[in-house]
Amino acid sequence: MISLRGRGSLVEMCSTSKKLCYILPRLAAFVFLLLWLVPAATLPKYKKMSSEKTSFGEISLVDKFIVNLLHVEMFKSCSLLFIQDSFSEKSIDDIVHNSKKDIGGVYLVKLDKNAISTRFPVFISSFRRKSSQCLVSILTINTLLPKALQDIHNVIAPVHIPLFRKDEDFFIFKTEPKFHSELLIMKEFPAKIKYKIALGCDKQIEKLVVSTMCFFCNYPGEAKLLHLPVTDDSFPVTGFNYFPDFVWNLNGKTLHVSMPITTIIEADPPWEGVNNAKRGHWKNLFEEFLTVKFNFSYHMFVSTGRDGKKGSGGTGIQIQNGTWIGVTGDLILGRADLGIATVATPKRIHFIDFTDSFYAIGCLAFVTNQPTEIYSPGALLWPFDILMWISILVCIIISLIFLFLAIKIMQNLKFGIMKTWAQSTQIGFLFTTLLEQSAPLLPISQTLRCFASLWLLFAMVVTNAYRSKLVTFMAFPVFSLPPKTFQQLAFSEYEIGFMKIGDSAYNTLAASNDQVYRRLVGEMEIFKGVNLECVEKVVSEENFACIGYDFALTHLRERNLSSEESRKLRFAPATTYNIWMGLATQARSIYRINFGKVLSYTRPFHLANIWDEMDMYWKVHLPKLKWWRETNQTDKMMGNMNQQEGSKHLKFKHIRGALIVLIGCLALSFGTFVCETLISYSNNKKLCGSTM
Repeated sequence: MISLRGRGSLVEMCSTSKKLCYILPRLAAFVFLLLWLVPAATLPKYKKMSSEKTSFGEISLVDKFIVNLLHVEMFKSCSLLFIQDSFSEKSIDDIVHNSKKDIGGVYLVKLDKNAISTRFPVFISSFRRKSSQCLVSILTINTLLPKALQDIHNVIAPVHIPLFRKDEDFFIFKTEPKFHSELLIMKEFPAKIKYKIALGCDKQIEKLVVSTMCFFCNYPGEAKLLHLPVTDDSFPVTGFNYFPDFVWNLNGKTLHVSMPITTIIEADPPWEGVNNAKRGHWKNLFEEFLTVKFNFSYHMFVSTGRDGKKGSGGTGIQIQNGTWIGVTGDLILGRADLGIATVATPKRIHFIDFTDSFYAIGCLAFVTNQPTEIYSPGALLWPFDILMWISILVCIIISLIFLFLAIKIMQNLKFGIMKTWAQSTQIGFLFTTLLEQSAPLLPISQTLRCFASLWLLFAMVVTNAYRSKLVTFMAFPVFSLPPKTFQQLAFSEYEIGFMKIGDSAYNTLAASNDQVYRRLVGEMEIFKGVNLECVEKVVSEENFACIGYDFALTHLRERNLSSEESRKLRFAPATTYNIWMGLATQARSIYRINFGKVLSYTRPFHLANIWDEMDMYWKVHLPKLKWWRETNQTDKMMGNMNQQEGSKHLKFKHIRGALIVLIGCLALSFGTFVCETLISYSNNKKLCGSTM
């Protein structure tokens, strides 16, 4: 920041630096042009308009009350935001000059016909970041036209850069007393504010009137206008809270709750009546906790879809014209007070808020069939790996070469050789010892005897290792290895199904640049609706995996599968796309903070997990068994109890490999026998012909 208070300093700067003297006039011209282009509806730092302090007795009763109210301890560090539909410099100047010295900051928004819908400059987006956390907004309202109030709300509280928080900041409306009742309940703006009062002077009796709106004071939860006390000289009553929190007792009000079509909460169509949830841990949360704490009833319905009817909206989709459907749309348009089972995505958080304490956490997981026993003829080769088999083969070849060369040299030198140690005998010696058969007669040569001893030691080690490992494979069969991570699943031979509940998970995977997710999206089959087909396919097929939310997979298992089928499902340890699902509200709703505080009490005691287990057993598992009994499906209840478990008898599949080897050897022996017979017959025939 460059100060231009004195001309002398500027002249000295220009004399020392010609470049700076060239830049400064142009910079000043640019700043002047920028300020000239900024519209009237800006948010400038308020500057005092008079150097003389106004006498305290000369200000109006309303301004006197505001000045004294701002001296209360809870407002001492608050900033002031003045919003006026008709500009009055004197009122603002009186309040600022007579307020406390340590005021956080004073800001002004002037609204007129030409600037009421003008967008703010970019620097306003950092207003709440740089100002104090506490804000007192003082609004001068001289008209009660709904459109005018809605325009005020749109200008000072745009979606992406709101200037105030409707559920935390304090609002003071300056208007005539006859407008208090109608103003404070108007849905276009004041009705959405949690802490608010209206001030006005009754000219007939020359007395200040202070009013507020209790949201739920009239049964069943209807609003009621309350007149707050003031002293005879229009001062605030000492110790009296002029901004009470009315959202702790809803006095029997019925809150509308929007939900998607999901497995964690259920209600029957046409979704009418109060406290109408059938099951789900959200039912326990509302009926055993929230309704008791806040004294309200709820009406739960499936969110609104594209056709404008209940029952098909999902969690929230923004359609091409920019409007929202689903739970998000119901909250934005005011059709619902609360929303459940919806995820906080980057787009949604601009329009809706979530309670300070998130209630449930979900994630994407996948299930596969349990590992199956593998019985294969290749089990004869499994005791050794490929490197071991190659090593044994190399040892045999090297030994044959050594024997061939050694015996050839001995024959030439004529020492230590027996006629029976022929080449066929050498091969027989190597292979019969590996098969634990008796070896032929050893040669006289000490060299060959030493080689034979070492070979026998090698054969003993190899054959015992192979035999012990083979017995292990027969007693404890090898199991298949299902994928444990999403990366293994993406690059495996498994077919993949995806349970599409809402759109946030699928859209996130589809928009990802990760190679694993892109491969999954390209190969997986989409299941919509109940999604039971995806889980049933996992049970019936070995190489199939189903991706879905963990709570949805658990619900389908408990509700539809028998005990035997449930044991076939295997939840992979890897998860992805962790989501937080709390109570969603409209942006800065009056319910957000209080409901969040109460929900935070459930987390240290793990009540959500307890309610989940209770819901799955009492509301899902037991009704399933009851229905099976009524429909005579007792075979599903028995499962595999009639099967002989624990039997360890060897079956044909255990020794199938050895039998296949035997059959192959018999075929080879028969072929060799035929060849030898033909050769012998041919030789005998030639011999007979030659003798004749």
